[in-house]
Amino acid sequence: MTAVRHKSSVAGRFFCRLRQNGNAAGGQSVSKKKFPDSRLLSDHTPLSRRDLIGSGLGLAALGAGRANAAGSQDRVIEQTTPRAPFNNFRDYLSALEANGLVVRIPRVDQDAYEATALWHRFRDQHGMNGAPTLVFEELRINGKWVRGPLIVNESGHLYAECLAFGLEPVDEGPISKEPFASYRKARDYLEGVVAANDGRYPSIAPVEVSASAAPCREVIRTGDDVDLTVFPFIQCNPGDAGRYINTGMVFTRHPKYGTNFGTYRCHLRGPREIGLNTEPGQTGYTQLMSARQRGEKVARVSIALSPDPYLWMVSGNRLVNRREGPVDEIAVAGGLAGRPVEVVKSLTNEHLVPAHAEMIIEGEVPLDDRRPEGPYGEMAGYQGAYKEEQFWMRVTAISHRRTPWIMNNFTGAQRGTLMAAGHALPLYALKKEVPAVVDYFSDNRAVGVTFVSIRKTRPHQGLEIARRIAEKNYFAKIVVVVDEDLDVTSQQQMLAALGTRWQPAQTTHIYESMNGLPLDPSAVRRGRTSKIAIDATRQWPQEGGPKRFPPLNRALLESGAPDALANVDRRWGELIRNWRVG
Repeated sequence: MTAVRHKSSVAGRFFCRLRQNGNAAGGQSVSKKKFPDSRLLSDHTPLSRRDLIGSGLGLAALGAGRANAAGSQDRVIEQTTPRAPFNNFRDYLSALEANGLVVRIPRVDQDAYEATALWHRFRDQHGMNGAPTLVFEELRINGKWVRGPLIVNESGHLYAECLAFGLEPVDEGPISKEPFASYRKARDYLEGVVAANDGRYPSIAPVEVSASAAPCREVIRTGDDVDLTVFPFIQCNPGDAGRYINTGMVFTRHPKYGTNFGTYRCHLRGPREIGLNTEPGQTGYTQLMSARQRGEKVARVSIALSPDPYLWMVSGNRLVNRREGPVDEIAVAGGLAGRPVEVVKSLTNEHLVPAHAEMIIEGEVPLDDRRPEGPYGEMAGYQGAYKEEQFWMRVTAISHRRTPWIMNNFTGAQRGTLMAAGHALPLYALKKEVPAVVDYFSDNRAVGVTFVSIRKTRPHQGLEIARRIAEKNYFAKIVVVVDEDLDVTSQQQMLAALGTRWQPAQTTHIYESMNGLPLDPSAVRRGRTSKIAIDATRQWPQEGGPKRFPPLNRALLESGAPDALANVDRRWGELIRNWRVG
């Protein structure tokens, strides 16, 4: 039996608009560094660059209060602009746009890979962590114009790390096109949350609502009326196997350990069939295999698309520890937001899914049948492997908001999720285990490379810490430990440390074979890799270093003339910011 059902529209917010003069009466202040605001761009539009810490009811909500109290002389946002905590993806995107972080493109021909190429050019110009969110209003897909919007890089600009928690982004002026100070501010805030909650994120139980109160139920289609090909899911790269749903929260269940959701690539093979690329070692794969071992013939799965940013963080990061028992991941997302997540029961199974998601896809996974899947451009920036046998799903129902807003990820070319929450946990744990650690950064611009700064107190300490991290963190293929005077988010400073403080013969340890990233394209054996631990701290004489290690010229400037840089920023900041060749 098939059905198509519509219900009255649920109230929502459209993109809010900044006033023409950029001056609104009241609201949250924002930094001056902006991309073009919500104006549509034509093909030839020129672009210029331009503590809380409590039990749980506090994260994004208390952060918002603190940000609003900060005050600023910069232009401010309309009072109607949504603020953290965000109840849905649309409110979050509205806040990004109000902060000048969104560029809208009216039409792109994705058959010619224009959306893909546009994203790469924005990244080339502004960096992975400084490029805007792109909103494609209409796309040509397989010869047909498909209505969007399709949203790319919704988590990419580092200002978003602060905005998600109601914190004021840090205006770094002319010094950086990738504003890591905003990332660091959000991460430090979340590290405090973790510290106040016994080394984990707090939880707030979800609240179940009726279907009539769930925006994701505005349109319902079942049976033969389901056709996923009419939505703006795209083939991101000519090397991909086809169109992909690559930002889904895939819900699976185990009778003992409960519900899990995670993000796995889903190959759109037809109107009602998708490949489901769960991997060994992932909870989703383990739960599907467990169901098969229990003799079950099918597993009932739900996939939620375009949720609020807190659910998306949990789906794309390791923010929970399942070794201690069942974990309600939706409750963890609620803890991050500082308010309960509203959920609704799936149409065809028992999964409780986000009521404010843009779309819910439901179906059955035949556990005794595997089909080919891939290839697909993966997170390391290289083509992921073709799989001869992989799980797949027969889609039986979908529900969605009217004109659903679909997130797309150019995997390996953009950030997947906001990263501060995923980095605060290991940083807190590492500092607790190794008090000498000052900072830690797993560089999203160079997969597998980890930088750590320490407050060095004894000889050989740097290499000891580097080895400890390499041995415990499968993701860390190259571990570089530096002194506390360096910024681990600065690739320039990290490369300079390797060139001027590291002595390879004396302060290096190489491992021939260890557990590593399964998607490492250089690995001969999947999931196994050699590793290197590097001590790039200043070597003391007791370690074989020079009798005197000279100070940095920049450090001498900052100590000898402490006001010089600030004075230059004040007098000539705009000149520096706006200079262009020619």
